[in-house]
Amino acid sequence: MNFFKRLSNGWKLALMSLETLQQQPSLLLMPVFSTISLILILISFFGGGYFLIGDTFESLLNDENAGSIISYLIIFVYYLINFFIIVFFNSALIHCSIKLFKGEETSISDGLSFASSRIGKIVAWALVAATVGTALRVIQNTGKIGEIVAALFGMAWSIVTFFVVPVIIYEDKGVFESVSQSKDMMMQKWGESIGANVGFGLFYFLGILLLIPIAFLCFTIHPVVGVLVPLTLFLMLNTTISAAKTVFVAAVYNRTVGLPTGNFDDDILDSAFVTK
Repeated sequence: MNFFKRLSNGWKLALMSLETLQQQPSLLLMPVFSTISLILILISFFGGGYFLIGDTFESLLNDENAGSIISYLIIFVYYLINFFIIVFFNSALIHCSIKLFKGEETSISDGLSFASSRIGKIVAWALVAATVGTALRVIQNTGKIGEIVAALFGMAWSIVTFFVVPVIIYEDKGVFESVSQSKDMMMQKWGESIGANVGFGLFYFLGILLLIPIAFLCFTIHPVVGVLVPLTLFLMLNTTISAAKTVFVAAVYNRTVGLPTGNFDDDILDSAFVTK
């Protein structure tokens, strides 16, 4: 299959993801909850920590020997919180999507309950992801060569772990086994996954283009309207694309393990397999 055919299929898969969300629009709240939770927890954690040990904390950062260690510890904690929250809500959305694929009823509370039942695995994966993220930051700070190495390794890591969330929450495997299976699945699904991401990118680009004239029109009404309306629409666009990408991951995972894929075209999903 040529490159442009893969891009065409990616566009179709993006449309199918959005169609799945239309069956249960309330699922769009998952990324909203994720963002709000992340903001509140980070504010309470870092803000509260600085309030309790502010002077000591600042002196440690200024110490040449301890400063970098403390800085990387803060980065690790930030990554840990960030990954945990994102994976938790993505797990909830994946579960709801898979139930929709089966023609079953689902709800936000159903997804959150399922994610809560997998809390141990989610924490384990967040710890690994945070460790890798911190290590990449350390490498990146070693200079130009380090920046290149970190960028390449980071790209490879994101590809290898593309399917790790559905694997880790649905299968009786440890974190590293899940990463290994995700890698195998990604090698099979490489072309379509990249194509689908381009499809989502096109939706995002078209959405931004549409927002530009809307912003100008709103500014002619009132400056406050010109800020609030485009900002609200921009957040809605990001929320929709984020949720649709998660639905796509759930669909490809289900197809790979032989489970129902709902309104997704199985032929397009199957075309992702590459003959070795």
